[in-house]
This record gives sequence, C-alpha cells and structure tokens, in this order.
Amino acid sequence: MPRPSFRAKNNGSSDEKINIYSNEKYFVGSIRKTQLITTYGVGSVVDFKDDTVIIASTDSWDYDPNNPEEVESRKIFNENLSVLTGKKYFLQPKTINKSNSFSKGKTIQSYIFPEKLYCSRCGRIYDIHELDIKKRHKCPSLNCNNNLVASRFVVVCQNGHIDDFPYSWWVHHGEPCSGGKKSPRIKMRNLYNRNDIASLILECEDCKKTRSMQTVFSDVSLANYPCTCNYPHFKDPKAKAGIGCKERMKVRLRTQSGVYYSNTRSALLIPPWSKKVVQCIQKNFDILQHLPKETICQAIRDKIGDSQLTDEEILRSWDSASELILHRSKRSEFNVMSDEYAVLSSKQDNNYDNFTSYSAEIPEKYKKYFDHVAVIGKLTVTQAFVGFSRLSRTAHSVEISQYRKDWYPAVELTGEGIFIRFNSELAAQWLLSAGKRYKRMSDRLAELNFIDSNFSPLYVLLHSFAHLFIREISNVCGYSSASIKEKIYSHIDAESNEIKMCGVLIYVSSTDSDSSLGGLISVADNPDTMSAILDSMINRARWCSGDPLCISSMQQGYQSLNYAACHDCMLLPETSCEHFNVFLDRASIIGLPAKDEIGFFNL
Repeated sequence: MPRPSFRAKNNGSSDEKINIYSNEKYFVGSIRKTQLITTYGVGSVVDFKDDTVIIASTDSWDYDPNNPEEVESRKIFNENLSVLTGKKYFLQPKTINKSNSFSKGKTIQSYIFPEKLYCSRCGRIYDIHELDIKKRHKCPSLNCNNNLVASRFVVVCQNGHIDDFPYSWWVHHGEPCSGGKKSPRIKMRNLYNRNDIASLILECEDCKKTRSMQTVFSDVSLANYPCTCNYPHFKDPKAKAGIGCKERMKVRLRTQSGVYYSNTRSALLIPPWSKKVVQCIQKNFDILQHLPKETICQAIRDKIGDSQLTDEEILRSWDSASELILHRSKRSEFNVMSDEYAVLSSKQDNNYDNFTSYSAEIPEKYKKYFDHVAVIGKLTVTQAFVGFSRLSRTAHSVEISQYRKDWYPAVELTGEGIFIRFNSELAAQWLLSAGKRYKRMSDRLAELNFIDSNFSPLYVLLHSFAHLFIREISNVCGYSSASIKEKIYSHIDAESNEIKMCGVLIYVSSTDSDSSLGGLISVADNPDTMSAILDSMINRARWCSGDPLCISSMQQGYQSLNYAACHDCMLLPETSCEHFNVFLDRASIIGLPAKDEIGFFNL
C-alpha cells in the first residue's frame, strides 16, 4: 500500500551558492555548493567572467576567529562515512548569506591560474607577476590595451602536478634564449586563422626563433622537460613537492576533462544513525564520553528537547553507538555496505527524520527474479570530497589540505529511491552458467595491475541491470538519467561461495527540492507500472544500433573493461554511475543469440 506521508517533503530549497575570492582578496565569482564537492572542487581550474583560477586547499575552511559557532553549524556527522574515510566528521562549504543573495563576502579562496595570460590582438604572452594587479586584465603593450585571457595550455602529470605551459622552453627547444634574456617575450600567432593546433606558431621577440605547436599534444613532446612538482592549490605550491617527481608531464588544454577528476566517497544515513538520539550522541561524543551515565541521559534530553525519552532508551542507544564509534578503525567498507544492505533489505517499515522506507509489491511476472522491493521515501546521503587526480581517474589522489585535518569537505543530500534485491538462488544459478564468460574481463584487470574489490561476474550482472533500469525509468519518472544514481550491493563469501549481498539501490539526491518530488516512489508503488518498465527495459536491451558488433564485443569502453555495452545501449552520464561506466555487459541481462542461458532474465 502506498504511504504518501513517508515521502520527502518539497521544502522549496535550492542548491546554495558559494563565493570564490582570489589570492588578492577580491571577488571573482560564485559556484553552487555541490559543484565544490565535484566538478569545481579543490585543485580544479575554473573560468569566471574576468579571471581563471584554481580552487585553493581546504586549510582555511574551518577557521573563522570571529564566528566559531558558524563553523560548528557546518559540521556533518555520518558514522559510516567516517569508517570509509577515517575522518571524525565532515564540513560543508560556507555559503552566501541567504538574507543578501548579492553579497560578495569571502568564503572560498582561490589562486590565479594559469599565471600566463595571452593577448588575442598582439599575440604576446605575459606572466601575471609582471602586471599591475589593478590593470592585469589589459594588455600593457603600447597602443594595444586589449583584454588578456588565461593561457589555454597547461602541463600535468600522473602525480597530480600542474603548471603553466613552458612557452619559452618550447620555442628554444629547452635551450636558453640566444638574445640573452632570462625571460624573453613570447608571441603566439595564428598563421591561417584556423581553429586547429597546427596553425599556431610561437615566436621569441628577442632571438626571433619560431616553433609550431603542432606536436605539442604528443606523449613525448615534453620528454626532456622535468616535472615542476607544482601544486598551485596550496598557498606554498611546493609544500608537498617531496624529493622530486619522475612522471613525464603532458600538455593539455586547461578545460580538457582529463585535467581534473574529483574523488568522492558517499554513505547513506541509516538507522540507528538516523535516530535523533544517536545523532546527538555522535555530534557530542567527545564531551559525553567523559560524563557519568546519569548525566549523559539528562544532557541528551536537553540537547534534543525531548523530556519523554527514558534513561533506558538513551542508554541503549548510547551503548550501541559508543561501541561503534570507539572501534571505528576495526570496521571496513564491507561492514558499511552490509549495514546499508541489511536496512534496505528489511521488510520492517522505517520512519525517521532522515530515513523512511517500506516494502512494495513485487510485480507478479518478476517474483521469480526479485525477492524484495523497497520504497525509500526519504534518504539522506553524505557525499565527501576526498581528493582529486589528473590524466586518469585511477592516478595518484592528491591531498586537498596542506595540513592534516579531522574532516573532509562534504554536502548532505536528500532524495528518494527504489531498492531491488535479487533472488540469490537464481543469481547463483546464473553464475554457474555465465560466470566463466567474465574471465577475460578479470584477466584484463590483472594486465592493468588494477585491483578492484568490486569486480565479480555478479557485480557485472547487477551493474548492467542498474544502467538499463535507469535509462528506462528516466523516461517515465520525471527525472533525467543524469539525476538518477546507482549503488550496487554485491558480495560473495570467499570461503563458502555463498552470495551475501545481491541488490541495487536506484535513487535521486540533491540539495535541491527537485530530488523529492516522488517520481521514483510512484513507480515502485504501482506493480503494474514497475512491470511495464521492466518489460520495456528488457525488450529495449535486445537491440542496439551498434549490433551485431556491440552484442558480440568483449572489449569496449574505458581500458576495454566492458563487453556488450556502448553509448547507444548502456552507458550513463558520469554523475549516475558509481564505477566509471565499466564492468557492463548487456548480454548478462538478455543473453546472446546462441546462448540464451547467459541472460539472467532468460532463466
């Protein structure tokens, strides 16, 4: 039965904005709070109206001597996320004062980057340090006065270092300028007024040497140029440089996607942590743990304003919560996933401020394949920004603060979802018939020297289902596929070979009220609608415009870690997929032309 009262309420809130100010302490622009955790996080290069900057480290986020209470109000506590990250708590970015949406107060720091500026009229390239701060947007050349723009080229390495493109080094092939100047003036000319890189020519005004940019994107173009070990998101760019970096620097456009990948971790706020009493214990644990138990009870009642809570109820919560907090280091990602899976799999209704759920009717046609469907009327997700990488998502993760801190930046998101638990016995049967198919995928991981605890044939099945389901449900639920996310629960016990987790959570979450309009809930509440979506999903999966090449492929996608999966049939926007659009195979759902048994829904 539908329970509308369990739905998250539309409170009309929106994704708050954050002001960015530069190293010269002036306002450069605003971004949304969620962008600071993902697209435009620490270390990213952001273009604003007049300036291009790199978002600075988090070292000043938790320091406001004039308003310590404001910093306290931005703290988020999520015990499961603390287990995943090793941090005590999480800190939301400081947002613009709601009473004055046009405020340009200082919130998040940034530094001008790239430091090389280019004049499109005269072609000269300037360093930011040779310009007057007040006139840095104008070309200082006589009779020019054109607007200067940030250099479009940067150099990056696998260890996350980034720096300005070495224009003088490139023109002079790594040799000093014969004109005698240590920092000669370089000009960039476009010979044929085309948009391609081959038409760009660099010229030294002092020695008149020239060199084309045609080969600049070659992997060996900077073979003899040592990494500069530059981390411009730190106040001291060389603070974490170490003894030197041996990685080869590569040239990229500053706006190119490979220049920046944010690394995030997230966890649901689930019972018991979604209970008010337990939340109070977690937030005040450092103080409460030193108090006598009778004092603890009264302190918690005063904090949450509930005089009806009994000592027995409070102490029961205290004993269980304090045990988990004190032994946090002994818990693992598997423990967190198991806890979430147990709550989502429970057929008991949950009705807390931050988490509501109830069981839904499984469509008759699919009772063979699923043994539990739950409606998540309200869920709360804490998403933390833990680092970033360059050139590759799997490259070295760069630290986002110069000094060790007890927290990571994070946002708290609310939304709704559908949890589908697969029939474990049928999944085990599918593994017997189709499991060997994924040996090549496993071998490919080994070739890449990439250990991924998520990978298994079962994960491929669940992940493929989630992608197809999201693509299908986005047509009817009112949310775009980019708004819908997945979380895969897949685990097989290594000793007993028994399936311990076998389910998917499909959800939407946002700081915006758009994430709580009931679109997913209405689908799960109606078994006929759910059945129609699953039917359409399976039928649509049987054909791809890339067939027969797609369905027969065993090496597609990033690092060839997909089988029958391409943009036309399975891939999702990066915001939706938890695993970079890999470990996907459409055949795991619908089978192959000559091997029906490989398809789970053919069993």
